[in-house]
Amino acid sequence: MKIKNLFLVLFTFFLAQKSFAMIELGLSYSFQKKTFNESNYYQSDSKSASVSFSFLEKLALELSYTDGFYESQESDSQSKRTVQQKTQMTDASLIYMLLDRSFIIQPYIKGGAAYIKKQQEVRYANASTIAIPESQGWAPSYGAGLKLALSERFSIRIGYDVWQTPLSDGSKSDDSAFKAGLTWYL
Repeated sequence: MKIKNLFLVLFTFFLAQKSFAMIELGLSYSFQKKTFNESNYYQSDSKSASVSFSFLEKLALELSYTDGFYESQESDSQSKRTVQQKTQMTDASLIYMLLDRSFIIQPYIKGGAAYIKKQQEVRYANASTIAIPESQGWAPSYGAGLKLALSERFSIRIGYDVWQTPLSDGSKSDDSAFKAGLTWYL
Protein backbone atom coordinates (compact mmCIF):
# COMPACT_ATOMS: atom_id res chain seq x y z
CA MET A 1 0.00 0.00 0.00
CA LYS A 2 1.42 3.37 -0.94
CA ILE A 3 2.06 5.94 1.79
CA LYS A 4 -0.59 8.32 0.46
CA ASN A 5 -3.20 5.54 0.58
CA LEU A 6 -2.25 4.66 4.16
CA PHE A 7 -2.74 8.25 5.29
CA LEU A 8 -6.03 8.49 3.41
CA VAL A 9 -7.31 5.36 5.20
CA LEU A 10 -6.21 6.72 8.61
CA PHE A 11 -7.76 10.12 7.85
CA THR A 12 -11.09 8.53 6.82
CA PHE A 13 -11.09 6.22 9.87
CA PHE A 14 -10.63 9.06 12.32
CA LEU A 15 -13.19 11.29 10.60
CA ALA A 16 -15.73 8.47 10.99
CA GLN A 17 -15.17 8.24 14.76
CA LYS A 18 -17.66 10.03 17.02
CA SER A 19 -15.41 10.14 20.08
CA PHE A 20 -13.33 13.13 18.96
CA ALA A 21 -12.96 16.06 21.24
CA MET A 22 -11.41 18.17 18.46
CA ILE A 23 -9.76 18.31 15.09
CA GLU A 24 -6.73 20.58 14.95
CA LEU A 25 -5.03 22.04 11.88
CA GLY A 26 -1.45 23.30 12.07
CA LEU A 27 1.06 25.18 9.96
CA SER A 28 4.72 25.77 10.77
CA TYR A 29 7.77 27.24 9.11
CA SER A 30 11.44 27.43 9.92
CA PHE A 31 14.29 29.29 8.23
CA GLN A 32 17.97 29.57 9.01
CA LYS A 33 20.85 31.26 7.20
CA LYS A 34 24.48 31.51 8.23
CA THR A 35 26.82 33.65 6.17
CA PHE A 36 30.56 33.40 6.72
CA ASN A 37 31.43 35.79 3.90
CA GLU A 38 30.01 36.75 0.51
CA SER A 39 30.73 33.37 -1.10
CA ASN A 40 30.46 30.98 1.89
CA TYR A 41 27.06 30.34 3.46
CA TYR A 42 24.40 27.79 4.24
CA GLN A 43 20.67 28.15 4.55
CA SER A 44 17.69 25.92 5.15
CA ASP A 45 13.95 26.22 5.33
CA SER A 46 11.05 23.89 5.94
CA LYS A 47 7.28 24.14 5.69
CA SER A 48 4.92 21.78 7.51
CA ALA A 49 1.19 21.19 7.58
CA SER A 50 -0.59 18.87 10.01
CA VAL A 51 -4.00 17.62 11.05
CA SER A 52 -4.56 16.11 14.51
CA PHE A 53 -7.51 14.06 15.70
CA SER A 54 -7.97 14.27 19.48
CA PHE A 55 -9.47 11.41 21.47
CA LEU A 56 -9.52 10.17 25.09
CA GLU A 57 -8.92 13.66 26.54
CA LYS A 58 -5.08 13.78 26.31
CA LEU A 59 -4.31 11.77 23.16
CA ALA A 60 -4.21 12.80 19.51
CA LEU A 61 -3.19 11.19 16.24
CA GLU A 62 -1.26 13.69 14.14
CA LEU A 63 -0.68 13.31 10.40
CA SER A 64 1.85 15.77 8.99
CA TYR A 65 3.75 16.60 5.83
CA THR A 66 7.04 18.53 5.75
CA ASP A 67 8.88 19.89 2.73
CA GLY A 68 12.45 21.03 3.41
CA PHE A 69 15.27 22.58 1.41
CA TYR A 70 18.95 23.03 2.28
CA GLU A 71 21.67 24.82 0.33
CA SER A 72 25.31 25.46 1.13
CA GLN A 73 28.06 27.13 -0.83
CA GLU A 74 31.76 26.80 -0.11
CA SER A 75 34.42 28.56 -2.12
CA ASP A 76 38.04 29.48 -1.96
CA SER A 77 40.39 31.09 -4.46
CA GLN A 78 40.45 27.97 -6.67
CA SER A 79 37.02 26.35 -6.55
CA LYS A 80 33.37 26.75 -5.65
CA ARG A 81 30.98 24.00 -4.52
CA THR A 82 27.21 24.24 -4.04
CA VAL A 83 25.18 21.51 -2.33
CA GLN A 84 21.38 21.43 -2.54
CA GLN A 85 19.17 18.94 -0.73
CA LYS A 86 15.40 18.47 -0.85
CA THR A 87 13.61 16.49 1.85
CA GLN A 88 9.98 15.37 1.97
CA MET A 89 8.62 13.72 5.09
CA THR A 90 5.18 12.28 5.82
CA ASP A 91 4.68 11.45 9.49
CA ALA A 92 2.04 9.77 11.67
CA SER A 93 2.53 10.29 15.42
CA LEU A 94 0.62 9.68 18.61
CA ILE A 95 0.69 12.80 20.82
CA TYR A 96 0.23 12.70 24.59
CA MET A 97 -0.65 16.01 26.28
CA LEU A 98 1.04 16.23 29.70
CA LEU A 99 -1.50 18.77 30.99
CA ASP A 100 -5.19 19.27 30.33
CA ARG A 101 -6.15 21.43 27.34
CA SER A 102 -7.64 24.00 29.72
CA PHE A 103 -4.14 25.17 30.74
CA ILE A 104 -2.58 28.11 28.88
CA ILE A 105 0.73 26.22 28.48
CA GLN A 106 0.22 22.66 27.22
CA PRO A 107 3.41 20.53 27.04
CA TYR A 108 3.34 17.33 24.97
CA ILE A 109 5.43 14.36 23.89
CA LYS A 110 4.99 12.38 20.70
CA GLY A 111 6.20 9.27 18.92
CA GLY A 112 5.45 7.62 15.61
CA ALA A 113 6.77 6.70 12.19
CA ALA A 114 7.76 8.78 9.18
CA TYR A 115 8.33 8.10 5.50
CA ILE A 116 11.28 10.22 4.37
CA LYS A 117 12.64 10.97 0.90
CA LYS A 118 15.89 12.91 0.33
CA GLN A 119 17.45 14.09 -2.91
CA GLN A 120 20.84 15.79 -3.08
CA GLU A 121 22.96 17.40 -5.79
CA VAL A 122 26.52 18.70 -5.64
CA ARG A 123 27.74 21.25 -8.19
CA TYR A 124 31.28 22.39 -8.75
CA ALA A 125 32.04 25.56 -10.72
CA ASN A 126 32.76 24.76 -14.38
CA ALA A 127 31.96 21.07 -13.85
CA SER A 128 28.98 18.78 -14.12
CA THR A 129 26.40 18.27 -11.37
CA ILE A 130 26.72 15.14 -9.26
CA ALA A 131 23.42 13.60 -8.13
CA ILE A 132 23.73 11.61 -4.90
CA PRO A 133 21.55 8.46 -4.93
CA GLU A 134 18.10 9.21 -3.50
CA SER A 135 17.46 8.07 0.06
CA GLN A 136 13.98 7.00 1.09
CA GLY A 137 12.27 4.76 3.59
CA TRP A 138 10.49 4.42 6.93
CA ALA A 139 11.97 5.69 10.17
CA PRO A 140 10.94 6.15 13.80
CA SER A 141 10.17 9.71 14.85
CA TYR A 142 9.63 11.33 18.22
CA GLY A 143 9.56 14.75 19.76
CA ALA A 144 8.43 17.13 22.48
CA GLY A 145 7.07 20.62 22.63
CA LEU A 146 4.43 22.90 23.97
CA LYS A 147 1.41 24.84 22.88
CA LEU A 148 0.65 28.30 24.16
CA ALA A 149 -3.10 28.89 24.01
CA LEU A 150 -4.01 32.28 22.56
CA SER A 151 -7.74 31.57 22.68
CA GLU A 152 -10.05 28.54 22.74
CA ARG A 153 -9.33 27.91 19.05
CA PHE A 154 -5.83 29.25 18.36
CA SER A 155 -2.43 28.27 19.79
CA ILE A 156 1.22 28.90 19.12
CA ARG A 157 3.07 25.60 18.88
CA ILE A 158 6.80 25.14 19.46
CA GLY A 159 8.40 21.73 19.14
CA TYR A 160 11.56 19.75 18.65
CA ASP A 161 11.34 16.60 16.47
CA VAL A 162 13.92 13.86 15.90
CA TRP A 163 13.95 11.05 13.33
CA GLN A 164 16.39 8.57 11.78
CA THR A 165 16.64 8.98 8.03
CA PRO A 166 17.51 5.86 6.01
CA LEU A 167 20.42 6.63 3.65
CA SER A 168 21.13 5.17 0.21
CA ASP A 169 24.16 3.22 1.52
CA GLY A 170 22.02 1.35 4.08
CA SER A 171 23.06 3.43 7.09
CA LYS A 172 20.91 5.93 8.99
CA SER A 173 21.39 9.55 9.98
CA ASP A 174 19.94 11.22 13.05
CA ASP A 175 18.09 14.34 11.92
CA SER A 176 16.21 16.90 13.96
CA ALA A 177 14.19 20.08 13.55
CA PHE A 178 13.00 22.92 15.74
CA LYS A 179 9.59 24.14 14.54
CA ALA A 180 7.30 27.00 15.43
CA GLY A 181 3.83 27.59 14.07
CA LEU A 182 0.15 28.15 14.64
CA THR A 183 -2.65 25.68 15.26
CA TRP A 184 -6.39 26.07 14.89
CA TYR A 185 -9.04 23.87 16.55
CA LEU A 186 -12.09 23.29 14.35
